[in-house]
Amino acid sequence: PAAPPRPAPPILRSVGPGGFLRQAPGEQQAPITPAPPRRLVPAKPSADMVGKTTLLDLSDKICKWPIGHPGEPDFHFCGEKVNPGFPYCVGHCGHAYQAQLPRRDRRPAPPLPFGGPRAR
Repeated sequence: PAAPPRPAPPILRSVGPGGFLRQAPGEQQAPITPAPPRRLVPAKPSADMVGKTTLLDLSDKICKWPIGHPGEPDFHFCGEKVNPGFPYCVGHCGHAYQAQLPRRDRRPAPPLPFGGPRAR
């Protein structure tokens, strides 16, 4: 008569820190191959952005004055020819760089909230 098949011996597993089961070297799977790098392709600009200067269009010869809020879809830059030696065109240099008034002609500072500075 044929001998009855012997049951397989139980596999002893070691539990590592965090409760994961450790694997024996023969049980480990080969690492997965990494995905190929993704190419970033710029999105096509919307019709309302045609002719407006975006961040990718900026150079040393273009006015960098921001127009609009950076979170809005129609945010862009001025794009005019710069005033030599400045990052802005002549018109925006007038806004960005204003002469300071002499001290006697300045308005006094607004009062501090809650009664002024704290005395120690």
